[in-house]
Amino acid sequence: MQSLNVGDLMYQLAMFIVLIAIIVGVGLLVRRAVSTDRRLKRIEEKVDELKDEKGRDRT
Repeated sequence: MQSLNVGDLMYQLAMFIVLIAIIVGVGLLVRRAVSTDRRLKRIEEKVDELKDEKGRDRT
């Protein structure tokens, strides 16, 4: 039975780190998308409030 070489161990460690980085990257992208969506909804609500206030001031 052959033992693992140091190069094999380094390669497997590097690939494991790449796999973890991909998973974390996807998670961060999803988190950013949700955060941006929430922020846009708050901005839309504020714009609607300002429109309503402006409409009431004219009448």
